[in-house]
Amino acid sequence: MSTGRHHRHRGSAEWVLLLPGLGFLLLFFVYPLSVVVYRSIAAPDGFTLARFLHTFPVPAYRDAWINTVWFASLSTVIAAVGGTYVGYWTSRLPLRVKGFLLSLYAIPVTLSGLVVAFGFIVLFGRNGVVNQLLLSVGLPRLVELYTWSGLLFVFPFYNIPLFALVMTPLFETLGRDLVDAARVSGAGGWAVWRYVLLPNLLPGLLAGASVVQALMMGAFGTALAITGFAKNLLSLQVYSLAAESTFDLPQANALAVLLMASIGTALWVLTRWERRYRK
Repeated sequence: MSTGRHHRHRGSAEWVLLLPGLGFLLLFFVYPLSVVVYRSIAAPDGFTLARFLHTFPVPAYRDAWINTVWFASLSTVIAAVGGTYVGYWTSRLPLRVKGFLLSLYAIPVTLSGLVVAFGFIVLFGRNGVVNQLLLSVGLPRLVELYTWSGLLFVFPFYNIPLFALVMTPLFETLGRDLVDAARVSGAGGWAVWRYVLLPNLLPGLLAGASVVQALMMGAFGTALAITGFAKNLLSLQVYSLAAESTFDLPQANALAVLLMASIGTALWVLTRWERRYRK
């Protein structure tokens, strides 16, 4: 009996320790999310779905959603390819060098999006240092920063190191023996990747892709600082409706719910794939 009371007392104590975390989630996640959802459907005479039905017939909102999906998806593919290669290369380095590089890979994720954006503007803007040097020797600009290609050039600064942080431990888990055995058996470089590495890495790839996809669908600060409202993304539409002259807070809430639903759907699909290939 005393043992049973001891376990019950211990279980009660553990629940008490969870209360601060639960309170934090309720106050800073559940409550704000509930308010956004409520205000997206609230109307003077009750509730309405008109704002959601109004979204896709409006070209600006529809294009913002389409741009967000393809931009996030393409950014994720770039991050997956670059991060997988960087992770593979890093995993083969000596332990001390590897540890130093992994600490560096974590830095871009911690930087402010505005600071990174202005750094790229100084280096690669129309009058940026790098582009001016190239023009001075008769070469074209490296990138037109204020275009879609410019945004796709900037965001790998965050995404490739982040993806490498996910992939490096996976390559270390596989070890070199598997790759060496495949090469001894006559497999070339591409065959090793296709038949040995990628099948074993696919769950990790999809997990990393989930993180990057979610981040890129909600990309805001860096995109706003570089292009302003010249590029139509759903996050920028939400900001415009909530803070600019086009102020329409209920519609901004509806677009925010649409953005969250799109992110949730993408994560659900990627998670299903990850579970499927993990089996």
